[in-house]
Amino acid sequence: MNLPARQRAQAIAGRRGGGHTLAVPLAPRLAAKIAERPWDAFLTDPTQLANGLGDLIDAVRPDGVPVTLPTVLAEDDAGIRRETALEATRRLRTTVRDESVLIAVLDGTTSTVLDDVTAFLDAGVDGVVLEGDTPADVARTIGNVTRFHRAMAHAMGAGASGLPGAELVPLDVPAPKTGLVLTDGEVPADSSIPTVQDWVAAVRG
Repeated sequence: MNLPARQRAQAIAGRRGGGHTLAVPLAPRLAAKIAERPWDAFLTDPTQLANGLGDLIDAVRPDGVPVTLPTVLAEDDAGIRRETALEATRRLRTTVRDESVLIAVLDGTTSTVLDDVTAFLDAGVDGVVLEGDTPADVARTIGNVTRFHRAMAHAMGAGASGLPGAELVPLDVPAPKTGLVLTDGEVPADSSIPTVQDWVAAVRG
């Protein structure tokens, strides 16, 4: 019997993942499209963001969703978007329960990454994924902080950070994988729901 997504996340975090898989498409743009909300407004209103990501979960049935991405926090209104994502995470944590994991994908090269990781963990994410060349000492600290929260810490693919790499699988060439599995880029807004459903099913094997 397959464990609920959060239990699989905790097993992966504790290096007891074995054959567990978490298929998480990086699809907030598709979530905004499903919710029929303009992209900028979607990212600055916690109700819209939480509801849209919830709609994505209902439509696609992935093992989890990203509550934020580095590109989301790279704009001039990054502070507002960060607070929106944190509040949406808190709300989603109470609604998705154990059936879906919440992932924060963050730029591991910024000076604020440790503060960002801590904030998202406190808000209720099940794991963080660091993009870019995160310094090894920062990655070690993040690894310790996430373990305290029984959460996952991964790098975006293989890197020198010392963190395990998330598996990156193209949307158009899905294949069975184990561990934390992400699309190898953001899912375009014009992607069809069946395409993303097929990716999730193929990754799970």
